[in-house]
Amino acid sequence: PSPPQYGLVFDAGSTHTSLYIYQWRADKENGTGIVSQVEACSVSGPGISSYADDPEGAGASLKPCLERAMKIVPAEQQRETPTYLGATAGMRLLREENSSKAEQVLAEVSKAIGEYPVDFRGARILTGSQEGSFGWITVNYLLETLVKFSFAEKWEHPQDTEVLGALDLGGASTQITFQPGVPVEDRNTSVFFRLYGTNYSLYSHSYLCYGQSQALKMLLAALHQASLSAQIKHPCYPQGYQENITVAELYNSPCVHAPSSASPGLVLTVTGTGDPAACDTAVRRLFNFSCGAQGPCGFNGVYQPPVRGQFFAFSGFYHSLQFLNLTGGQSLSLVNATIRQICNSSWKQVQELFPTASRAQLRDACTASSYILTLLLQGYKFNITTWPSIHFIQQVANTDVGWTLGYMLNLTNLIPSEPSKAVTELPRSIWIAATLLLAIMLILVFCLLTATCCHRNSSGYEQL
Repeated sequence: PSPPQYGLVFDAGSTHTSLYIYQWRADKENGTGIVSQVEACSVSGPGISSYADDPEGAGASLKPCLERAMKIVPAEQQRETPTYLGATAGMRLLREENSSKAEQVLAEVSKAIGEYPVDFRGARILTGSQEGSFGWITVNYLLETLVKFSFAEKWEHPQDTEVLGALDLGGASTQITFQPGVPVEDRNTSVFFRLYGTNYSLYSHSYLCYGQSQALKMLLAALHQASLSAQIKHPCYPQGYQENITVAELYNSPCVHAPSSASPGLVLTVTGTGDPAACDTAVRRLFNFSCGAQGPCGFNGVYQPPVRGQFFAFSGFYHSLQFLNLTGGQSLSLVNATIRQICNSSWKQVQELFPTASRAQLRDACTASSYILTLLLQGYKFNITTWPSIHFIQQVANTDVGWTLGYMLNLTNLIPSEPSKAVTELPRSIWIAATLLLAIMLILVFCLLTATCCHRNSSGYEQL
């Protein structure tokens, strides 16, 4: 068998960057092989969009993980290893704010990756639709709903297999992608794939600024503007928690707009009040749930057909609820009760409950879980009936679920758009018999030609 092939994909998110190292066998039918994750390397420091004023630092931050990859991929295969960098909502926001700085950051990360002996195929900013679609491909590929290696050792499209929806929550955006039971009415949210001879018509939308980090920033900014003072009462922070933050730190994103009267250097004091009801109200104000006359919608007037089928929720959805041990298929009533309990806890109580957690995790436990519940129930329109169809996961078959695997599968054509045509293989005995028959025929033709030539030469001699 030929040696396994490797692929590298950087996930340059808004809050951090990870490098995923993938591996697959190269001797499968039609170039398709089940891809496995060898390793995930977490890049130290913030996301590359944070290096807007230090683009060289963005490139330098990737090098330790690239060095790690060079120790895993055999030296003789490194130059044939496809390598990609995909940047998501953090860089989409930076491009909106300052496109030249975004281009500089991409140029520096490309330069850094280009110093290594890999087949670098570019650094680009993904659209929200691409991020959602590639996450959907990853989920369904890993669960073998798109293509499966059968007992007959052939790649086949599984018959009568229902594909799964994908729910992704990053730091700066959130995505929902699924196969609806009705035609998608809005072309802007319609995605079409033809994979292994099967058509998939999907609904997909990405909400910029509604990733967890940016949503929590929008919430704090709304509380500040409602207070009209430097003293902010935060109902989602534990009672007894307090921190100071400057206006410049709070309004450092295109997702929040500072009031003209606020001085950038002004120090704001944020105090937790631990009020679950007030927390729910404040979180809901981040959304506009009115659909108007245009038909079914998610939120902020964006068209969305009713959710259908099973969903895998990953990234921030998984990590925030896993912190409260709520990813094991608990009922919606139990999830609600647990979140209400953590939102009622004081700063001292949450520290005792989670002694090894960071200060930021303890501060945001109530806020993040309340936001996720509101996003899923009021935003994406899940309810008590459809809640059990959401499965919170981090990995499938030891592979992290996210957009990176789907991105690489698409760009390296590891899932064919059509099944390969069957080739009829003749038994070895027939091949041998056919070869002997051909040899005998060639010998007979040679003998016939020789006899004809001799006959002509003999006739010429007799006439002379």
